[in-house]
Amino acid sequence: MGGEFAGMLRERIRIERFATERDALASSSDETELIGEFWTAIEAQGAAQEASAESRAAMQRWRFILRQTDQILPGDRLIWSGRNMLIRTVSEDRRLLPKTIVEAEEAR
Repeated sequence: MGGEFAGMLRERIRIERFATERDALASSSDETELIGEFWTAIEAQGAAQEASAESRAAMQRWRFILRQTDQILPGDRLIWSGRNMLIRTVSEDRRLLPKTIVEAEEAR
């Protein structure tokens, strides 16, 4: 059973978190720190937010399924195949094979 789940994890993603440190003028920094790189299975979820789904401004949402981890938080940045995304939700599925499910929205 464990081998079946591992076979689904074909894509590589990178998770980064914006640094919480501020400069001398108390401005936020654009610097990020690496949280980790993970193997994942990916599913398209359709456009973001129902209110904007019909507009041209709606951004694509994706679901990433990976081995269980507690390192990822909503608001982290996900980089996959040259795309930058903002993580909206992180949940866990602890049935048969524990896994983490991340939903992210493409960023502009």
